[in-house]
Amino acid sequence: MVDILSWDKSIDEDVKTSDDKKVGKVKAVTTDFIQIQKGTLDKKYYFVPKHYIQGYDGDNIWLALTEDEVKQFESEKELPLSSFDNAQYRERKSVVEKQYPQFSSAIPTYSSKGPGQNQVGMSWDKVIGKEVKSADDKDLGEVESIAADYVEVKEGTINKKHYYIPKSFVEEFDGKKLHVSLTKDEIKDRYERDSPPLPAEFESNEYKDISRQREAKYPQYRELIPLMAKEPGLEMKGQESGEILKIPWEEVIHKHVRTSDNVDIGDVDKVGNEFIVVREGVVSIHLYYIPKSYINHYDGSSIWVNVPSGLVGAKFERKNEPTKEEMDMILNEAENKKMNEV
Repeated sequence: MVDILSWDKSIDEDVKTSDDKKVGKVKAVTTDFIQIQKGTLDKKYYFVPKHYIQGYDGDNIWLALTEDEVKQFESEKELPLSSFDNAQYRERKSVVEKQYPQFSSAIPTYSSKGPGQNQVGMSWDKVIGKEVKSADDKDLGEVESIAADYVEVKEGTINKKHYYIPKSFVEEFDGKKLHVSLTKDEIKDRYERDSPPLPAEFESNEYKDISRQREAKYPQYRELIPLMAKEPGLEMKGQESGEILKIPWEEVIHKHVRTSDNVDIGDVDKVGNEFIVVREGVVSIHLYYIPKSYINHYDGSSIWVNVPSGLVGAKFERKNEPTKEEMDMILNEAENKKMNEV
């Protein structure tokens, strides 16, 4: 296991980018930056904001930036905060500090080959051969290969189709299947082709914007695919019974979900870090994003949530995954509800 590296111990450690390029060694650490020195005679200096660091693997400090992206921070002296402290960076900073509470004093452990102790993800090479599902729950085929910017998916054996899907559209891995955030029709229209895309196609402003949004939500997505469940099991206290619930999240997919008035509202379709997704219906489909804190009982076959059936649609139904702001609002409401019931 790699020891957590304190910032003061990072001096002279090698630094690598997300596209596996060595960019130098840590020369100094300040409140907001690490200073990287590249070369000994023809020296270059990069002042990289700390929150672009992914972690330390025992040999290298890894950045959540490509070699080309690092170049924007080349400077002989420390950059002004105004040069990078925008809404996007502040969102990334918030995500990193929430994921790693000790970030201000230590660099998280990191593995370029697979999830480390402080990570929630699967390395890309581990999903080759795995099935792929679209946002509308249709089969796309299996992962054929992994490139720096995209996933190649092959559908069929005789009449083969190849989809070259940008990594930024890969949502998560549930242990068996890879899930993407586009419908099958969108993927066929945009990414079905006979040969791999050219590198220039990933230089468009549209793709860069999508990549930045994905990176703000999952800082390590270039190296790791987010897992659908954050942990194999979770202990939580039931709101009504007070009993400690031990829920193996990897086993609850397709389990029934019942409300406080004992109405079946569908089956668990996905498990997120903070919520479960419940799918109701076959032709007319309803998706409910219910925070885990509403769960108050699990018996191995059904999950009970502490909300009446008449309020489920109004409170939790959405066509897409709720934004961070929406989820924070729902979680705050759930917390207030528990406090009022005490």
